[in-house]
Amino acid sequence: MRPMLLAFLAIAIITVGAWYGLNQAGFSAADRQSGDAVRLP
Repeated sequence: MRPMLLAFLAIAIITVGAWYGLNQAGFSAADRQSGDAVRLP
C-alpha cells in the first residue's frame, strides 16, 4: 500500500512541476495555438 501511495504522490509532484515549468517557458496551449492575427479575449 505504501509504494502505491508514494507513486501517486510522485505523479502529482511531476504533474504540477511540468505544468508550472511549461507555463513559465511559454508552452501553454493558448500561447502555442494563437498567432498575431488571432484575437483572444
